[in-house]
This record gives sequence, C-alpha cells and structure tokens, in this order.
Amino acid sequence: MNILITGASSRLGQQIIAKLVSNHQLRLLDSTMPDIKYENLEFIQGSIVEPNIAHEAVRNIDVLIHTGEPPQSLPQDPLKRKQMLMDLATRGTHLLFKAAVEAGVKRFIYGSTLEIFSNYPDDIYISEFYKPLPKPEMHQLTRYLGELTCREFARTYLVTVTSLRLGKMVLEEEVVDQDLDLMWLDFRDAARAFQGALRRDQSSSVQWTQRWAVYHICAPIDNPKFLISQAGQIGYHPQHNFQREKRAT
Repeated sequence: MNILITGASSRLGQQIIAKLVSNHQLRLLDSTMPDIKYENLEFIQGSIVEPNIAHEAVRNIDVLIHTGEPPQSLPQDPLKRKQMLMDLATRGTHLLFKAAVEAGVKRFIYGSTLEIFSNYPDDIYISEFYKPLPKPEMHQLTRYLGELTCREFARTYLVTVTSLRLGKMVLEEEVVDQDLDLMWLDFRDAARAFQGALRRDQSSSVQWTQRWAVYHICAPIDNPKFLISQAGQIGYHPQHNFQREKRAT
C-alpha cells in the first residue's frame, strides 16, 4: 500500500517507519528531516497547515497515518507554542483530511491519547465506551479536538477512520528505575498498533459503526486503569510490560 506518515521525524514516526518500510511504499511528511535516512523513501518537508503541502502529500495515497505528533522544533514563546499546537490539531488536521478525501483516500489512522481520561480516578477500569474527560491542558485538548475532527470525517464521508488512543510513550529500558505509570506505552508497541490498524477493512458502507473505531493502546499492566482487550481486534499484542515480574519482587 501507499502510505503517508505525518510527524515522520518524531520518535513515534520513526518506529512506525521501521515497522512498515519493508512491506509498503511510504511517503514521509514533517517540518524537519528525520535523523534516520531511508533509501528510496519520499520525504516532503513542510507543515500540514500549508494547503499546497497537504495536497501534495496525499496524492496517490491509499492510507493516511496522522500521528498527531508535534514538530521537533516549537516556538520558545509559550503563547506562540500553544497557538501552533492548537492550529496543527484543528485547522491542520481538518485541512489534511479534507485534502485526502478530495484525493480519494479511503483509510485514515489517527494518533490520539489516553490522557483525555486523566480526570478519572485510577481505580476505575476505563474502556472505549467511557466518555473522555480531558483537562484544560494543551496536549490533551489538542489531541481530543483532533480526534473529534477525525470522527466527523468518518461520519460525513465514506471513509474508514481509526483512532488509536495512545498511552504515555517511552522506551521500556529508559524507565526501568522509575515508578510504574499505568499509562505507559513502549514506542515499539505503539508502532505495532498502527501496523495492526492497517488490518481494518476499508468500508464503503453507510453504517456508522463500520467507518469509525477507537482503540485504547497501552502496556499490559496488572490491575490496569485502561482496558486494551478491544485492540485485539486489530491484532494488537504488546510485547513490553515494563518488567512486571521484576517490579513485583
């Protein structure tokens, strides 16, 4: 398949590329060049808020993977940083998806966040059926607004949209000495979730339930806050449990 990956230079983007590069034709989009250079991969440097960049990026694409990851370089001024993040999540996501729909793209995968449930207490098991309760913080609100934008495209157009609500992404080996966080997700498992989301069938059905799907993606932790069994439908089987056995000793 021909796949566009936004936020390609981010740590998440790099892991997704590594998972998909051997079996798919990838096009990469980001405002900065990735650290890892892949031969024979097309890279478009620019922002999704630029209409010409968005239209160029989605041309002849089968699947759009919108990681939702911010640029590697953000303004130092806090107000300008917030304005950029909000603009990317709302206007940028809308512009990108509209261009993709007009170009005939039928499948979309979006990287949302489990942090939109941060107002719930830790002793509640949260599934995909729970209503998000994001705090008025920029990271949570921008991802949630992006998710809402994606949902409306699934409702309005005959396209398949998958939203992956990702945990706090880290590498397991980098946090081995830290207290366990119920929201942790290894970057490599996050990439597995995007790979699995490609298995969702493209649907031209008018049935809403077949066009929009949400999955919770985090580590398989004992006594979890987030239930991830639903993600098994797309073949999500995380490999990193953050040394559950060692932490229990």
